[in-house]
Amino acid sequence: MLSADSLVLSDLEQRHKAAYLSDRDKILFAPLSFEDYSRVIKEEEGHLDYRDFYQETSRDGKGLTISRSKLYETTDIFMSQHPRYSYPILHNHEFVELIYVMSGTCINYINGKAITMKKGDLCFMAPSTIHALLSVSDNDVIFNILLWEDNFSNNFPSLLKRDDQIAQFFKQIPLATNNTPYMIFHTGNDKAIEESILASYQEFVDKKNHYIEMISLKINEIFIELGRSHLPHLILGNAQEQQTDAYVYPIVSFIQMNYQTISLKELATIFSYSEAYLSKLIKKKTGQTFKEIVEIARIEDAKSLVLSTDYTLTEISQRTGYFDSSHMNRDFIKRLGLPPKKWLQTMQENKETGN
Repeated sequence: MLSADSLVLSDLEQRHKAAYLSDRDKILFAPLSFEDYSRVIKEEEGHLDYRDFYQETSRDGKGLTISRSKLYETTDIFMSQHPRYSYPILHNHEFVELIYVMSGTCINYINGKAITMKKGDLCFMAPSTIHALLSVSDNDVIFNILLWEDNFSNNFPSLLKRDDQIAQFFKQIPLATNNTPYMIFHTGNDKAIEESILASYQEFVDKKNHYIEMISLKINEIFIELGRSHLPHLILGNAQEQQTDAYVYPIVSFIQMNYQTISLKELATIFSYSEAYLSKLIKKKTGQTFKEIVEIARIEDAKSLVLSTDYTLTEISQRTGYFDSSHMNRDFIKRLGLPPKKWLQTMQENKETGN
């Protein structure tokens, strides 16, 4: 069975990493359109050129809408490990994509939002949803699962007969309504889901007889587990969400990924602004102060650990950068209205009652 420890950087990822480390502040912390990426590749030496790949896999060779091209295997389900340190190039798909974070973190830029995904997060992306994925750590192990619409009824017949939010997501695809461009489940340390993802990927790699049928069964198990255990914590995307100015992407992303150590002074130095100007820019474009973005990133990390681990509150406060557990307790009350233990109890009660 595959594990996070066995998925070391490939030779290609090592080359990506070398390019990233040589120019990380300038290049990789903002999503790029295919046109912008093409200009960067012409100007920068040493970076890998993926223009041919995007042109060959995208409809009309425009580098935007990825279709079921000849470069993908002719299977009902396609799986891959997302390459670390690669350019976050904005694109969409003609198919459904599932993104699972087995370890580490990533930034998923979806329809203008920079969303931090962490261990156990599983994102469903509807066709035509513009996104880009940023993964810049050796510890990031992220799987992509591509599902073709014309095979839904064959591979997931029981799913389409249900009426929960997962089933509704798939039922909207043929109607092209896209009212829910994405869904994100925070599954934390749910071993059943992790093992099903790993087993599916192993099947895809080995390609034994009837491997697609076996993968279909595993994905059905995931849908059932999500419906049983994780609907209370589901995040639904909204087609009407406001987009953030593109040049603020890298700033917000950097804060979210480095919230435990980053200061406004360091951030200003990295992005070549004065502290005063950067502070005003962040507030104007996001509606939040630098301090608020840090606090939200910290509390989201703490919530995830409270929900999915057996760590003590002291251990969680240390892992998420709080001075001590009393400061974390204060933030929970400020932002969630309840201290951590009471909040966890409420979440567990809601899960049991289906609320």
